Amino acid sequence: MIKNYFKTAVRNLFLHKGYSLINIAGLAIGMACCLLILMFVNNELSCDRYHENADRIYRVVSEVKFGGRHFKLAVLPPAAAGTFVKELPEVKDAVRFRNRGSYIIKYADKSFKEDRLIFSEPSFFNIFSIPLLAGNVKTALKNPFSIVLSKRSAEKYFGQENPVGKILKLDNERDYRITGIYDNIPAASHFHFDFIASLNSIEEFDVTDWLRDNFQTYLLLRENADGRAVQAKFPQIIKKYFGAEIEKVTGKSLDEMIKSGYVSITYRMQPLTDIHLYSHLTAELEPNGDIKYVYIFSAIAFFILIIASINFMNLATARSAVRAREVGIRKVLGSERRHLVVQFLTESILLSLISMIIALFLIHLLLPYFNQLSGKELAFADSYHFILLLSMFAITLFTGIIAGLYPAIIISSFRPAAVLKGQLKSGSQSTLMRRSLVVFQFTTAIVLIIGTLVVINQMNFIQSKKLGFNKEHVLILENAYLLENQVKAFKNEMLKNPHILRATISGYLPVPSNRTNNAVFPEGEIRDERTTSMQNWEIDYDYIDTMGMKITAGRNFSRDFSTDKSSVIINRKLAKFFGWADPIGKRLGTLVSRKGETKIFTVIGVVEDFHFQSLRENIEPLVLFLKENKGLMSFRIKGENIAGVIRSLRQAWDKFIPGQPFEYTFMDDSFKTVYQGELRLSKIFGIFATLAILIGCLGLFGLAAFISEQRTREIGIRKVLGATVAGIINLLSREFIILVGIANLAAWPIAYLIMDKWLQGFAYKASLSPWIFVISCILSLGIALLTTSFLAVKAALADPVKSIKYE
Repeated sequence: MIKNYFKTAVRNLFLHKGYSLINIAGLAIGMACCLLILMFVNNELSCDRYHENADRIYRVVSEVKFGGRHFKLAVLPPAAAGTFVKELPEVKDAVRFRNRGSYIIKYADKSFKEDRLIFSEPSFFNIFSIPLLAGNVKTALKNPFSIVLSKRSAEKYFGQENPVGKILKLDNERDYRITGIYDNIPAASHFHFDFIASLNSIEEFDVTDWLRDNFQTYLLLRENADGRAVQAKFPQIIKKYFGAEIEKVTGKSLDEMIKSGYVSITYRMQPLTDIHLYSHLTAELEPNGDIKYVYIFSAIAFFILIIASINFMNLATARSAVRAREVGIRKVLGSERRHLVVQFLTESILLSLISMIIALFLIHLLLPYFNQLSGKELAFADSYHFILLLSMFAITLFTGIIAGLYPAIIISSFRPAAVLKGQLKSGSQSTLMRRSLVVFQFTTAIVLIIGTLVVINQMNFIQSKKLGFNKEHVLILENAYLLENQVKAFKNEMLKNPHILRATISGYLPVPSNRTNNAVFPEGEIRDERTTSMQNWEIDYDYIDTMGMKITAGRNFSRDFSTDKSSVIINRKLAKFFGWADPIGKRLGTLVSRKGETKIFTVIGVVEDFHFQSLRENIEPLVLFLKENKGLMSFRIKGENIAGVIRSLRQAWDKFIPGQPFEYTFMDDSFKTVYQGELRLSKIFGIFATLAILIGCLGLFGLAAFISEQRTREIGIRKVLGATVAGIINLLSREFIILVGIANLAAWPIAYLIMDKWLQGFAYKASLSPWIFVISCILSLGIALLTTSFLAVKAALADPVKSIKYE
């Protein structure tokens, strides 16, 4: 019986090649998309689960409200980790990370800038399941100025040579001895260090400070310990240690400050496996993923697969009359309805299996491009992981059953007597369902089109918005600190180039760069209720002009005023925060030591507010200090001969400090990196919207072909009676255009709600313009018209005599 079902299914596939091809193409594309997204989702959900004790590892994060400002931090004070181990019996071990930015690492004649360097302690290897391939786990990070390398980095610097015991020089200042090699950290992790240096190499190692937050802190709980019970004890620790220090500085108890609403501090246990998808705090080790996108992509995968399945359902039910006689004869000869259902499901599952084979081939071809688009390192071999193998089988079976079940039930329900007498009208029983499914297909596709247009519109808004600085034609020279005492001489040398207009030396830029928070208070009184923590930037005399910023009150720093080193420039947001209508001449103070020592500055200027964070966030208060900072050097250049400017910079660099890595970027490119997630989302939305439309159009083309075939005689008669070509085209296309129009009406409110919620993640956002919805309507209607018009024109131009003789 099964063999007979299979032979009949194969015969029918070859008998109707055109419709089989449409179905297989649509299903294959849908399955390939679905599997690619499932691979992405599986990778996201598996993040950090490779650790043996993943369920017992937590990161402690903090939420601080201070002087009217709200901070959500992934870091804690340096003394917190040791205190937790000492005070909380549930904590078995703790480890700290201190991220201090990029380093130039040199060995022999090899020198590279490395971004993946972290300072940590020996307990790192006790808590995380990162195998040490060479060296001793207990001593590798025990001694000051020791460092362990990933296998990748060891090969980069030493090839096949054993590096243990050799010396690396960091930033041309300090030698670090290599004490171990660890296996590369898996891609599915929220951190990817290539160098781990001993934490006791830096001065912050044994600081007992509770008023500065700069250490990522992880705890390993004992077996059967309850994370919530541990978290419930944090308020007591905060009061005991943090409270004592804050009282020394402010003269007020923590209870008093909390009661007044001036200060609030909370520590929270964050499960290790939640960090990648659920954590978006200040001072994350790396940009994390987002569970919202996992949900969005999962929904896209599901709907694209459903759209592909709908094609089969529509074509099968539309062609029900073609197979009606076969069903009638089978029933007369004794076939039961369940046998007929199995027969049609066999055909559907066979078609689904063929589509899956083609989909796997498509995945093999498309995976490199998908990795580039998604920023992942998914491998085709990974698709044979048990979960994904199970997913492939489930998708094939699900698609086959879903796509074939409804047509099987409809076709198998035909009454033999009516069918054999020719009383069955083509697809009449399923017209409403078919139309509904077409509307569903295009509703989904239109939602994706609108999503793409909204994301693109928001990105255009960000690119065109006035930022308070000019990001165009600014070249940023990295690693300027390597010039040391020659940095000013280098700057002056480059200013002789006629294509360089201005230059500034500062590691603080309005794009991703240095950031420093410190307590700032008005009128020199730290106990003022307006005291809060805010950004403190160190700049030089030329910074404001080079960045294209605008002084709105007072003046810029000037070499003509020796007192400017005790002066500051603030942004308008800070003036408003302190309630200063006329801030020039006002005095503000900063905290210079944890013992409560302060320094007083005079405000000499107010700079127009500029965005130095993502447009997802509001502009915050900022203080600019006149102080030397050699981190980066920025040049405003003319728009022409950019290659010549870069060449002259490289020549000067090699002249001043030969052998050091020369690296540069452009400010507008750095600005774009802040929105990589959104840019990637717009591309993904666009691609999947295109695929959804393509799959829907395949089904539309098949339906249009079938309908024009069924109405061949009618078209011939209409032409004989005087119908025009335009009238025939209108007759055949009108129904589909109406259905796509209905799909637009259904898609608009859904898309509006989804994208409005997405836009709420931005403090500065473009409006949901009506034109976006109008464009989506024009696009979808135009695509539907193009899809059906070819067949409509072909039918309209056919010889009416031959059309009337058809059948």
